[in-house]
Amino acid sequence: MQRWILWCSFTLAAPALAVEPFIAAAVPSGSIDVQLCPTEAVSAGVPHLVTFGLPLPRGSLAAAGLSSVRVLRQGSEIAAFVDQLTPWRHRSDPAIDGQSVRVARIQLEYSFAGTECELVQVSWGSTSRLLNRPSLTAPRTAWHRANTGSFANADGVDEPDVYAVLPKQWLAKGVLKGVQHLPFDDSVSATRDNPASTDAIEHWPDLQELDHAQKNNFYSLINEDDPAVSPANRCPYKTEFEPWLYDRAASMYVLYFRSGSFKALREALRASEFYANHINGSGYFSLRDGDSKYVYPENLAYTAWLSGDTTQLAHLPAMLSAHDGFSHVWQNNPDRFWTERHTAFKLLANTVAWELNGGSTQRDRVSSHIAELIRHQNGADGAIPQPNGFIDGGLYHLGSQHDYDWDETSYGASSWMSVLLIDAVLRAYASAEDAGTAQLIRRMGNFLRTATVDTTEHSYDSYNDALALPRYGMLSDGSDGQVNYEDVEHALDVAAGLAWAGYFADLSGQPDPQLRQRARDLYFSYDTGVNFWIRPGGPSAGLTAYRVSPWRKWAWEHRVSIGLGWALQENSDTVFGNGFESDGP
Repeated sequence: MQRWILWCSFTLAAPALAVEPFIAAAVPSGSIDVQLCPTEAVSAGVPHLVTFGLPLPRGSLAAAGLSSVRVLRQGSEIAAFVDQLTPWRHRSDPAIDGQSVRVARIQLEYSFAGTECELVQVSWGSTSRLLNRPSLTAPRTAWHRANTGSFANADGVDEPDVYAVLPKQWLAKGVLKGVQHLPFDDSVSATRDNPASTDAIEHWPDLQELDHAQKNNFYSLINEDDPAVSPANRCPYKTEFEPWLYDRAASMYVLYFRSGSFKALREALRASEFYANHINGSGYFSLRDGDSKYVYPENLAYTAWLSGDTTQLAHLPAMLSAHDGFSHVWQNNPDRFWTERHTAFKLLANTVAWELNGGSTQRDRVSSHIAELIRHQNGADGAIPQPNGFIDGGLYHLGSQHDYDWDETSYGASSWMSVLLIDAVLRAYASAEDAGTAQLIRRMGNFLRTATVDTTEHSYDSYNDALALPRYGMLSDGSDGQVNYEDVEHALDVAAGLAWAGYFADLSGQPDPQLRQRARDLYFSYDTGVNFWIRPGGPSAGLTAYRVSPWRKWAWEHRVSIGLGWALQENSDTVFGNGFESDGP
């Protein structure tokens, strides 16, 4: 039996392959260490009900093999109830569809010696379980009302009495998010860094700048940057909708997936609970009623898969109906609204619903949506003109259809909104692995590469040289649709889109090194900007030290960029070739 918890940055050390498989390899037998972390609702020495999900790579374990899932404490088995929460689904291959467990639910009772996290081992695929709990107890019977830190009793947010924290190396297999990723470097702690120390380091090696910034800015979002930050400068996540755009809760789960941090997991679940409590009967987020770009089943799925509680999923039908109010089918009608962002969140919602519940109707909705995107990219049956210099890959539409963000009669597309769509398409690809979807992503990379320009007209006045900047909007002939100096704030997310395009170019036998190189250029822009946003002296004036402005920026950067490092690797060896260079693009 292998102990997978011992893996560290395993993708970097793997044998060189032509193209690393998109789906992580099956693990038919193995064992991981899981931290059980008590909250203030737990008393030492008293048995407490614990429920959590165990994500398993596709093909690892059939449902019949759940009898081999065991929980051990210091080598002694603990009685457990185990069932399949969600199977691996596939839209086109019946040999895969429903044949293995994606998330197993585990429930047990555990007594803590004190108030600290304690380790148990979860194993599968070998010895059969000897001690069984007879049935599942409703997981929420072991939840309590949150009344510390980010939420007070009046906020109505419930959380588990005990959290189960999985190893970051195991989470990096991408079972939950749908894409593999690189975990945080082991040198990155879970606690907030001293801003004076991080500000003194201009560039960290590889992706460590991203690791530190993703974690440090998280503390600003939950208002734990510094006690001296004034109320006016704290994140208003309980009363305003803006901090929730791009799925605040799912973005916190992404931090957990990369870091394995108990703090990140707890805040993600709490945020998801708050969000779910504000989904109204029409499926909309009540702080932004009627706006489908705030409708996100993704975080609800993560809560169900990680806590074993499916209560929130009752909102799914209404949320899908909310997205149905937007037509993803593009038409050459100047008065018909269409953006990549709206179609991205609609596709993502329907794909997540398919993963959770299956069914031919939901499967066909996802498949038809992908087919429509391909039709659109191919010119919408000749409805989209191709002028001289036409740039292939964009989902072009009229400026009048995109809130007039470029000339109303011109055909253009948005770079960073296209990356939101790539994120949703990646999730759909995982459930079909078809050539058409792979080409859709590869070709969108061609658009993103052309939309990226090198310019000194960026917002980082502490850096005088040119930086790679993704233009907000680019017209179909490659000319400017909309461009401004603040577009550099989308460097990280657009870098992720380009990295994935580079991966699918390799996968389809059409390698294009410029795609990953442009991603690296954009990562340098992001890396440069991280220090621009750190102000060690901010708290003395009531300001955050780790600035996040606008608040939604943290989510637009990090939710879609989780797989950046993994997709940037070439031949499974390195992220930045011979090491990250700090010379800029």
